[in-house]
Amino acid sequence: MANNQAVCLIACGICWLLVALILMLMSIGTVEPVEYGIVYNAVTKSVNPDTVYPGGWYFIGPVMSFITFPSTLTNIDFTEYPDAQSKPLVVKDNDGQEIRLSFSVQYRLQQENVGQLYNQFQKGYEITFISYIDSVTRKIVGDFDSTAFWKERKASGDKIRDAINIKLNEVFAECTNI
Repeated sequence: MANNQAVCLIACGICWLLVALILMLMSIGTVEPVEYGIVYNAVTKSVNPDTVYPGGWYFIGPVMSFITFPSTLTNIDFTEYPDAQSKPLVVKDNDGQEIRLSFSVQYRLQQENVGQLYNQFQKGYEITFISYIDSVTRKIVGDFDSTAFWKERKASGDKIRDAINIKLNEVFAECTNI
């Protein structure tokens, strides 16, 4: 009889150990090296926007997972290519001359503000970025006369990039290249 109790206790102990091991393994979350992550709680359906995790493995809990965002430079294309996020912009300078612009903007999300970005836009932030880039570009190009835009091409591009960067900083990103 004592042997049966010992076997039962050992079997129960092994079962509890397996359950604990499974729960521990379910509590590990990963963020890829090229991403930032914020923790999502599947029970309360909420996120913790205050802590942003860089790439790595983390012990976050069995009902938690990561919502991820790119940590690398990301392109937004205003071109005719099939995978472009937007068509080329057709804008007018201050002389009324139509200019068709095909370009790409590279941006990077600000790690410390990824939680705030999620609170404002969830994962649909890029639509807002496209809208801001479109409006800023139209305004800046509209200030140029037709010859100045082309004669001072580098300065024109820098002015557009700087204006886009100012606008994207308002929504927790920075424009690095255009």
